[in-house]
Amino acid sequence: MRFGLLGPLTVHDAGGRPLSVPTPKSRALLAALLLEPNRLVSRERLAAALWGEDPPATAAAALSNYVSQLRRTLSAVDAERLVSVPTGYRLLVHAGEVDTEEFTLLLAEAKAAQSRQDWMSVSRLTRAAEQLWRGAPLADAPVSETLRPQITHYEQARVQAREWHFAAELRLGRHHEIVPELSRWTARYPLHEVFSAQLILALFRSGRQAEALLAFERVRHELAEELGTDPGRALRDLHQSLLVDDPALQWTGPAVAATVPAVAAENGRQAAAVHAATGHPAGASGGGASVDRPSAGGASVGRASGGRASGDADVPDEAAAPRTVRAWPAPSQLPADVPDFTGRADEVRTLVELLTPRPDDRGPRMAVVTGMSGVGKTALAVHTARILRDRFPGGQMFADLHGFGLGTRQDPHDLLGRFLSDLSDTPAGPGLPIPGDTDGRAALLRTCLTDRGVLMVLDNARDVEQVLPLLPGSAGCSVLITSRNALPDLPVGARLPLEPLGEGDQRAMLSAFCGADRVLAEAGDATRILAACAGLPLALRIVGAKARVRPSWPLRTIAEQLEAGDGRLRALSAGSLSVHTSFASSYRMLRDSRDRHERDAARAFRLLSLWRGEGLSLDASAALLDLPARRTAEVLGLLGDVHLLQNPEPGRYRFHDLVGEYAAERSAAEESGPARRTALLRLLTWYTVATEAASATIAPGMPAGPRFEEGPAGRAPRFHDAAGALAWFVRELPDLRDAVQAAALSPRPDLAWRLALNLFGYATTYWWTGVWDTCLRSALATAKAHDDHEGQAWVLFRLGVAHRMAHRHDASLACLLECLPHFEASGDLECRAGVYSNLSRAYSGTHRPRQALDHARKAIDLFRRSGSERSEAPLLSGLATAHRAAGELREAEAVYRRVLAMCRELGYLTNIAIALEDLGDTLRARGRRDEALDALTEALALRRQVGDAGGSTDTLVAIGRTHAHFGEAAAAQACFDEAEELGGKDPLPPRPAPRTG
Repeated sequence: MRFGLLGPLTVHDAGGRPLSVPTPKSRALLAALLLEPNRLVSRERLAAALWGEDPPATAAAALSNYVSQLRRTLSAVDAERLVSVPTGYRLLVHAGEVDTEEFTLLLAEAKAAQSRQDWMSVSRLTRAAEQLWRGAPLADAPVSETLRPQITHYEQARVQAREWHFAAELRLGRHHEIVPELSRWTARYPLHEVFSAQLILALFRSGRQAEALLAFERVRHELAEELGTDPGRALRDLHQSLLVDDPALQWTGPAVAATVPAVAAENGRQAAAVHAATGHPAGASGGGASVDRPSAGGASVGRASGGRASGDADVPDEAAAPRTVRAWPAPSQLPADVPDFTGRADEVRTLVELLTPRPDDRGPRMAVVTGMSGVGKTALAVHTARILRDRFPGGQMFADLHGFGLGTRQDPHDLLGRFLSDLSDTPAGPGLPIPGDTDGRAALLRTCLTDRGVLMVLDNARDVEQVLPLLPGSAGCSVLITSRNALPDLPVGARLPLEPLGEGDQRAMLSAFCGADRVLAEAGDATRILAACAGLPLALRIVGAKARVRPSWPLRTIAEQLEAGDGRLRALSAGSLSVHTSFASSYRMLRDSRDRHERDAARAFRLLSLWRGEGLSLDASAALLDLPARRTAEVLGLLGDVHLLQNPEPGRYRFHDLVGEYAAERSAAEESGPARRTALLRLLTWYTVATEAASATIAPGMPAGPRFEEGPAGRAPRFHDAAGALAWFVRELPDLRDAVQAAALSPRPDLAWRLALNLFGYATTYWWTGVWDTCLRSALATAKAHDDHEGQAWVLFRLGVAHRMAHRHDASLACLLECLPHFEASGDLECRAGVYSNLSRAYSGTHRPRQALDHARKAIDLFRRSGSERSEAPLLSGLATAHRAAGELREAEAVYRRVLAMCRELGYLTNIAIALEDLGDTLRARGRRDEALDALTEALALRRQVGDAGGSTDTLVAIGRTHAHFGEAAAAQACFDEAEELGGKDPLPPRPAPRTG
């Protein structure tokens, strides 16, 4: 069989008869298999080849159908061609059956012929290779972008083959014959300087000097119009030689040969530049002149000093005589320092120490400065490099790699050529071309940098692939790299993450821009500006630029512009400086990527902006994004790597203030309203489920509210114990407060009161912070606004509990009595029992013991009639409290002991501690010192075990009160002092003063 890929896809049997592959998808499938002949191609890769990175849900079944169709087509000739394996398919192809294989073999033979200087064979082989092409590769196969790199590889190899062919023809003196074909190729590739140089030389040797000069003008015009640049230095040298009618350009037959100056692919203009046009250095035997492989920096690699071209072995003595290579100045490429560079003293000191070479170094020193867009990485790198300049006698090299932002991303192949040419006019040796392959160039650069002592600054790197080929290999050199990407896979000695400026450095920077007197005189407005700029040096620089060009403006005017509505990002723009544009370059790199993972990260960036709180945990982010936790971690990690998202602690994520504003803008512009609402609702639903689970772990058997049945399956976090659940509450508290507010404005306002109720578990320990009260009051307002009677009743119930915990017994009574009719009418005996039990405690607190006992007994009766399987310990505790309020200490002790036994059985440590405290205080009142202290000491140990600093404070006060009761003043004071000290250390808001009486 015979397969053709270098043009429309063709299949022929052994007799040359064509076989039809009728459907477009079948042709795309065959193309994907033929591009990897005799190799296993996974089903996933084939699906990507047919449908791209986002195949349809039916892709697996459809792929099987297309495989069956293709197998039927091929089986007409050979039934064993298409082999199925568990993970994919393999197409068996024999030698010589695919035109791409034949093309590759011909190029390999041509390269070998070049090394032998067999120009006739080079010409014949490259002509045969070109004849295999029938048009654009796979022109009629609808392949996806997944296969585009392989197709591009063959297209670039074709260009390389043409270069070799024309170079060989020039060697053989066939300049007349190749002019028409070279004219077609320069028309097809007007920016390709190698073809242009070969055409110019062929025209010149054909006696058409005027046309040769016009050809130079055409390529010069094209480069200026399309790229805004001039031809490379080598092409300019060729032009100069034409103008002076340099005899070295003439072809003099096999006895004498000259080398035409190399043609450059300067600064990325010709990223696909390939081998030298002749494939051989000048000075080897052969006929005809040549156009050597260019250096990417535009230096002539075919010229030695003195202005003459180097020649082949048969060149006259005066041309071939040894000559002195002229001295090449050490590069000094650092941009100018920022004149008003401010702050970063610690970072500068660290980088200077890291990058200063030492005698005992065994390799180059390297440091990477990473950080978000606009944080000042380049300014820091240039400032530091200028401080270090005198420590590197070999010079300083600088390159903007354009990894992010405007401009074409620098190809390391081309940059290597530039660096080599910057170091020497003959980096590979007199008359020798710069290697045509990237590995060869990288090796030559390392050789050139050995013992040279060069400082290299690689600014704005995109990824490790862009940096690795450029690195030196020997001691004495240092490399400073900046990137928005964290470059985690770069083998570098030190990383310096750059954070936004602190307040002191911000104010100093603003003073440098606007004048210290002005900032001092308008201190309040300066503070507003600093808040709007959020520590971003780029933003401050823009403010400084505005202040300088409008010196009559008060800082108040600039502050008002920055605070006006949603226009802060747009206001932070001055000339070419723009915070918005800076952020956009990072974001669009992800959004417009061919990599599905990067596009997922861009979607996550948009959706995360829906949450205006202080940050999100990994699990909360997973709920918002509707992704598994592991996939979410990967996506957020990618955003963190490019500094679009901050990761201040493990498992926690947040936006920088300005980046968050940009993300919200992109979300509003690129996500539909329903998509945004659905995502936010997923997050609020997750918070509801999570808080319910945490509260149930802290207070088992004591439901915070009605059960929420709508949560996402498998999403709820799992808490191993009460301490872990309580720690989660403390950690998530700021976001939970925001969630209550967000739910009130969502399509599910009931989630506001459900979330507020679920803070019950948190409040059993941290009731005194007032957070629960605040959330409950907000939820009550939401329930009233939506006429939600169930929500109002439940919130009033829990507000009654919150007031009681804070000893606001009258307010507790008012809330409980207001909600009681709802629960009376609902027929829910268990809820009624809860309300009665809390009424009992409120009556005890207002010194109405008879009513307290009546309501406590009513609560227990209702609870038992409800048939609930939950523990009645909370209700019995209320009864015991009522007994104590009534002075019935013996009865109170008996009930407290029953409550303690029940709590021990449940294993709820906080409730065990509370029961022990109540029992200990009752025993104190009964005059049983040792038993009271034993109970209270155990309670203190449990409080400390769960990490409840506030509860520990209360228990210490109870122990002190017991010592004081029995006349032990010193011991009592020691407990009170410890309680006061412990209360002051609590990271939450200050607790109420301990009651010591």
